[in-house]
Amino acid sequence: HTPAQRAGSPRDLADDWLSLHASDPQFVPETTLRFQLSAALIASVYLGDAFSFALYAMASQPDLYREIQREADALFNDGDPDGADFTMQSIDVTHRFLMETVRIYPIVPMSIRNVMNTCVVEDYELPVGSQVYIATTATHYMEDIFPEPFTFDVDRYRPPRNEHLSPGYAPYGLGTHTCLGTRWMELQLAINVLMVAHYFNIEVSPSNYKLKFNPVPSMKPSKKLKFRIAEQRREIPLVA
Repeated sequence: HTPAQRAGSPRDLADDWLSLHASDPQFVPETTLRFQLSAALIASVYLGDAFSFALYAMASQPDLYREIQREADALFNDGDPDGADFTMQSIDVTHRFLMETVRIYPIVPMSIRNVMNTCVVEDYELPVGSQVYIATTATHYMEDIFPEPFTFDVDRYRPPRNEHLSPGYAPYGLGTHTCLGTRWMELQLAINVLMVAHYFNIEVSPSNYKLKFNPVPSMKPSKKLKFRIAEQRREIPLVA
């Protein structure tokens, strides 16, 4: 993808990516260049993992399930909603439910960074070239930031609590390395959860299942987690 190879061709995403690397090699180091080619695939994997956690959280909490269904029914009862129908008011409970899902069940609980400049953090010297493991979501379980951190509480994100406004809320990373797909993830999670809630009543199977985790390559429920469709609430429209 050299300038000579690209002569006479319209500029594309790869050109922009290489230009960003050339202009700021610390922000986009050479070791990161290949990652861009797999970003879309990785994003879909993360979405599936987060969706599994969301379904588990919804199916195991009937009261929240019913509130999400009320929002879903209001959106979908008259057919497919327009983009403008997805307001923070129309999916308030669903949005807060998903915020709490990714707090308690973060898909990427840590990130790995290569030290580009020697620095000292909390009296520890980090030399150039060393690899640092940053547990960005460790704060999700700290009592002083999220009271009763292991309790699933969607009201954390309502005024006056607004616990997500703390830097300690970091399900998608922090700073310049915050995940670029954050908004896409939030939108896709909301749409899929709302559609499942609108069309189905699902249950965790077996009902006494205790959630276990598979941490590789990203955090996800164990494959032993199963769901049972207890009821199909309405017919699914067929698209010609």
